[in-house]
Parts: sequence; C-alpha cells; structure tokens
Amino acid sequence: MSGQWFSGLQVRGLDRGDTPVADLLCTACWHHERVRGKAKVTDYLRANPLAEHRARCPNSAG
Repeated sequence: MSGQWFSGLQVRGLDRGDTPVADLLCTACWHHERVRGKAKVTDYLRANPLAEHRARCPNSAG
C-alpha cells in the first residue's frame, strides 16, 4: 500500500479473503505500530490503542 499517511488508527483488509491489518501512527512522536491477522486486530482494537498511546506519548499536549 502506498499513498499519504494520516495520523490515527487505520484498519484495512476487512474484505472477504483479505488479511486484516491495523496501523497506528502518531505524528507527534512518529510512533508506528502494525498488527496483522483477524484475531490480533480484533484484540488490538478492543485495547483502544490510540487512547493508550496518547496517555504515554512523550510529545502529547494532553
């Protein structure tokens, strides 16, 4: 996949037969996480990774 990256959480590959992929990108500190696979993406999203990262981001304003 190529193109412009936006900060936040993006999930793709939810179409039938595709492998789900979740990407988290913080543009404040340029932290990136990637999770692949249906079970891993489901657990990752339940954990609310964006809120978790915001709480520990070294460059977060809040």
